[in-house]
Amino acid sequence: MCIRDIIGNERGAAMLIALGILMMIGLIGAAVVQTSSTDMGIAENYQHDLRSFYAAEAGVEHTYGVLRDTVGWRDGFTDQSFAGGSYTVTLVDSAVVGALEDTIIVTSTGMYSGAMSMVEVKLAHARPFQWAAFAKDYMMLCGNTYTDSYDSDSGTYAGTMRLEDGNVGSNGLIDICGSADINGDAGTSEPGGLDIRGAADVSGDTTTGAPVHIFDPVSQSAVNDARNNSMAPAGLSGSFTYNGGTRNLRLTPGNTMTMAAGIYYFNDVTVNGTINLVPGAQVEVYIVGDIKMQAFASVNMSGNPIDMIIYGVGPDIQFAAGAEITCVLYAPDVDIHLTGGCDFYGAFIGNVAHDAGGSNFHYDRSLGRMELDKILNKVSWREL
Repeated sequence: MCIRDIIGNERGAAMLIALGILMMIGLIGAAVVQTSSTDMGIAENYQHDLRSFYAAEAGVEHTYGVLRDTVGWRDGFTDQSFAGGSYTVTLVDSAVVGALEDTIIVTSTGMYSGAMSMVEVKLAHARPFQWAAFAKDYMMLCGNTYTDSYDSDSGTYAGTMRLEDGNVGSNGLIDICGSADINGDAGTSEPGGLDIRGAADVSGDTTTGAPVHIFDPVSQSAVNDARNNSMAPAGLSGSFTYNGGTRNLRLTPGNTMTMAAGIYYFNDVTVNGTINLVPGAQVEVYIVGDIKMQAFASVNMSGNPIDMIIYGVGPDIQFAAGAEITCVLYAPDVDIHLTGGCDFYGAFIGNVAHDAGGSNFHYDRSLGRMELDKILNKVSWREL
């Protein structure tokens, strides 16, 4: 074999090697393309799944909002459009499954480009009155502030009073000072947000690790319903001043007004006199303006707190020294100011509670079992 033949053979081998390398590069390129296509498909499917989940969550929130405004609504939604997808919501309550009692099961199915997600949420009527006083943002209890508890289901204040369960709470700072005497627990969800100073004392447990408590605002539909069906002035008797145009109510010192059972709507309310209820009556009072309980105010003192539920919308509630009131006050977005020396029997929820002068809060333990049918809480959540 000549040298030229050997060189030719080497060139053939180099070509085979080059072709092999090219084939390997081609295979690697194809694999990369395939992997990229697969990754893109996975990413796209993930985005579709995520968007279908968000659609399902949107269905839950839409349903929650409607239920807050319309107590008996159970219609649900079918193929409701949302952000390029849709959701369908069904509701089941005790009318379908008796064992549910006061629980509503909401099932929301979200759809997006063929992807589907399902979320189930259980809603129950709230039992919000677990404290003598709760303030969402800030609470100050100073001076001679005092708390205790009693049980109106079991007897009178004098017969059932205990130096315990006069609990106070907040999602924000709680400032307890002066010679305040809290016969119960004090808890906040703000780390380091409990300041007990001076001669102040809390006899129960204290915590800065309490869960955040969410209180729904008073719904506009409930306010509208109260305005349209208010018993004022037909359900009012006695000596009082009521302006049918402004819907303002005023009682002056020495005057007494009696309220029949029913729903009432007022703008501003100023009380210097006495408000009683017809024996056995229960009233719901919606007040969209200021509430002023002045020094001579005496409200429902012969009744129980559950007989008078006051829904405060805002912007301000004031209790002056010497005022006495027995009621349940739900005003989660309203600031409550107490100038000291008033007696409050029942429980209240406000945005800010500011008592610098030493008021007395007498918590009715029976309110811990009380449900507000206009307020719903989410008690469980799961993805199906």
